[in-house]
Amino acid sequence: MALDLARLISNLIRNGTIVAVDIDAGLCRVESGDLTTNWIPWLTLRAGTTVTWSAPSSGEQVVLLSPEGETANAIALCGLYSGLVPAPAASATVTLLRFADGAQLRYDAAAHALEALLPAGGTFTVTADGGTTINGPLTVNGETTLNGNAAVVGDASITGTATANVDVVAAGISLKGHRHPGVQRGNGLTDPPQ
Repeated sequence: MALDLARLISNLIRNGTIVAVDIDAGLCRVESGDLTTNWIPWLTLRAGTTVTWSAPSSGEQVVLLSPEGETANAIALCGLYSGLVPAPAASATVTLLRFADGAQLRYDAAAHALEALLPAGGTFTVTADGGTTINGPLTVNGETTLNGNAAVVGDASITGTATANVDVVAAGISLKGHRHPGVQRGNGLTDPPQ
């Protein structure tokens, strides 16, 4: 009886390592000393009307929580740094989320700077049928394509060549179709466009 009680107490909380993950079932197996669990769930941040998903990986260090000391009912609490996966930042003001391909989201509260880094060939899509608003200056480095109409409220400055495939209209005057009255051959200047 005392041995069973000691075993149950020792099994309540144990450190372990994930040795297998079943993505479809949302379950994992954990090795802790001479114990390897059956398929058990891992703890996630939310699993209600708001749901989070981030599957653990083999080799990840976890805490094995076993209610009443029964490892058959255990839950893997993920998120322990290890020699294999050390802490990715050494700062009290940085919050960082790094993904398997090297992509990361990083916020530095001291610098008030949010940064998203994607690996080569990475893509970024925002879908918002109701509209998207950016308040503040905007700089785009690289080729830019706008699909749809664009309205500029304010002045526009272009340091390169502006090319229009159809026409340019300024104050109701077409660049392509306007006429110059009083034109004479020779050295004379035309009147302003009409």
